[in-house]
Amino acid sequence: MRVELERALVLHRRPWRDTSMIVEAMTREHGRIAAIAKGARRAKSRWRGLLEPLSLVELSWSGRGELYTLTGVEYVRGHALSGNALMGGLYAAELIMRLTARDDPHATVHDSFAATLAAMADGAPAIVALRFFERDLLDELGYGLSLGMTEAGERIEREADYAWHVEHGLRQGRARGDEVAVAGRTLIGLVDGRLPDREAIRQARDLMQAALAPHIGPKPLKSVATLQAMQQFADGGRRGEPDAGDNP
Repeated sequence: MRVELERALVLHRRPWRDTSMIVEAMTREHGRIAAIAKGARRAKSRWRGLLEPLSLVELSWSGRGELYTLTGVEYVRGHALSGNALMGGLYAAELIMRLTARDDPHATVHDSFAATLAAMADGAPAIVALRFFERDLLDELGYGLSLGMTEAGERIEREADYAWHVEHGLRQGRARGDEVAVAGRTLIGLVDGRLPDREAIRQARDLMQAALAPHIGPKPLKSVATLQAMQQFADGGRRGEPDAGDNP
């Protein structure tokens, strides 16, 4: 198999042997791939600096099986992300790596990831942009939530209260036990692509993360652990939980 100059978003890279690296990338036509970039860590490598995580590139590769050999890299553009936006991009990349199989095309996931990175680079808050990426990822992988209707077939009303449970889905009424509370305006906002206020943003985060949890499994995401460690350091060791209102 040989592929020439396929658009891809770099998800992750790790050292391989003395001078090479293994690159994980999300392509539109071929899904997630892993490829060995031979010699890419050498000081004079022609690919040095081109395979940064979250960069948009064009990749060429060859080989068979799950681990290809990279044969070409063309840099397209990076994304000027920092702080929560950078951590949000790494979080989205880690979700793709955790929840998709290699060589399984998911054009919708690729496009949503690209749009999320572009939106955050343009100033969209990570805590908002990531909710729509999570929505699209769940939908594409067959785990999508019914956001416009309850399990009983009732249409969502903007001013009503709802509760979601991982096994029972969405129902109208106040949340109890291990259900997630979510307002009608939050559900409508997730469908329409616009969350109306800070409380809706918080509810959307709680809902999406509860829906993702069974598919992520017990092993924590490294990006989330890193963000929590950064917040604890910034908190200066104060007792109690830091304010998570703006966390991705």
